[in-house]
Amino acid sequence: MLTEDDSWAAEQIASGTLSPEEAYASPLAHTITRWLGHDADPGWLPRLARFEPPGPGRLLLCSDGLWNYAATAAEVATAMGPTDDGLLVAARRLVDFANQAGGHDNITVVLVDVVGPPVPVPEPSKGQPA
Repeated sequence: MLTEDDSWAAEQIASGTLSPEEAYASPLAHTITRWLGHDADPGWLPRLARFEPPGPGRLLLCSDGLWNYAATAAEVATAMGPTDDGLLVAARRLVDFANQAGGHDNITVVLVDVVGPPVPVPEPSKGQPA
């Protein structure tokens, strides 16, 4: 997982107050606790993460509308099906899987084939956006 979920459930789990099963069973589970925008707390700064794929493979970027139903790489791979069917077919399978599992949240899926060795990305200069 490359990002942190700013939700009530994630905060309860991180603090040790509730187990994942208990937190996600709550009607408050998907309540957003942090956001960007004009009405956001000005003390909240966006968290930035850098990720360089270790080599060739398939990169999945998705919302919790998918990973709530397939939280592990093995579950995602099973739901995605054969990798030789192409990105669009695999992405549609993942969305269909999430909808069939309940579809209780927005479902966003982006798949990218990563080929070859990683390309070095220079660090942004001070004052430049990341």
